[in-house]
Amino acid sequence: MIKVGIVGGTGYTGIELLRILARHPQAELAVITSRREAGVPVAKIFPSLRGAVSLEFSDPGRGDLAHCDVVFFATPMRSQ
Repeated sequence: MIKVGIVGGTGYTGIELLRILARHPQAELAVITSRREAGVPVAKIFPSLRGAVSLEFSDPGRGDLAHCDVVFFATPMRSQ
């Protein structure tokens, strides 16, 4: 099993990653971050994932991502 983290789990890309990875047989969702939604269950914001994702959003600064095998960044690009 590959432990997966997603940074920016509430945007379009983050929710699509959640949807795909929640059903992937070799992926274990370990951390899903959101600064604004930290502490809120994923299924409360995205009811379609109820039963598929039992995690809460966490703050990206907590360091939980260090325990992941792979981390996806679903964050906006900064323009220069």
